[in-house]
Amino acid sequence: MKRLAVLTLLVALAAGCWTPIEAQDDAVSKSNRQTEKSAQQQQKALYQYQKKQEKAQAKAQRKSDKQQRKAAKKYEKEQRKLLKRSILPAKHTP
Repeated sequence: MKRLAVLTLLVALAAGCWTPIEAQDDAVSKSNRQTEKSAQQQQKALYQYQKKQEKAQAKAQRKSDKQQRKAAKKYEKEQRKLLKRSILPAKHTP
């Protein structure tokens, strides 16, 4: 009888000790999941920021290229005008 009581008490104590460990494991795994999720969110935000920066840089480059083409075209037009004026004979005023 005493052996049965001791055995029952021993099983109850063992079960009581294992439960908090499992609860701690759940808390640790939950914390790890939250940490991983937070890291993923941070990585995603960084990726989106870099993508926006690349897009803005490409847009600025296109704008700069367009201005450069426009300036070159204006310069060439001015050079053609000057060349045309120098080739034509001067008009005489009566």
